[in-house]
Amino acid sequence: MKNLTKLTFAIIFASILFAGCSNQDNPVAPVDPGNGGDPDPVVINTPITMKIDLISVKGFSKNKTNGDPWDWNPLLPTEQKPDIYVILQQTGNHSPSFWSDRRNNATYTSTYVFTVPKSGYTKLPRNISYGDTYKIYLKDSDFPDSDDSMGSVSVKPSAIYGKDNATKFDKTLLDGAVKIRVKGTWIYE
Repeated sequence: MKNLTKLTFAIIFASILFAGCSNQDNPVAPVDPGNGGDPDPVVINTPITMKIDLISVKGFSKNKTNGDPWDWNPLLPTEQKPDIYVILQQTGNHSPSFWSDRRNNATYTSTYVFTVPKSGYTKLPRNISYGDTYKIYLKDSDFPDSDDSMGSVSVKPSAIYGKDNATKFDKTLLDGAVKIRVKGTWIYE
């Protein structure tokens, strides 16, 4: 009889526990704000600015599109690698926002980080408005001022932002063999 009484109390206790686990009555159950639930759903903020802290080149084509080496020097035939730099420029604007220093004899499989500007230009970080579109141009410095364009990528903050209230971003952008990484911070109001 004692076992039957214990079993009966165990069944009653288990029934009470299961009844208490209903989503309708559980105060910690998720609430659907669209059905008159929690008035404070998660709000996704939109940044006002993308602050670019660094630009790095992670790769580019070994040769020009016609197959020629980037630099040809009959006196130094082993020096046929490009002398690279990057320019950050707003679409439709002729003034660069950032013009980097140059890296001589760059190897197409190496990574080059650019934060230092060419003399007379502003250094990184640079702020870009969320709604604007910029381009990063990769150039090969040649003498005298006939620099080769090696490619470019578009930087559009609204296309990079993951709508996740992130504070940092790190994105590699591609255009053919050109791989350019932008890294920085999202700025909210």
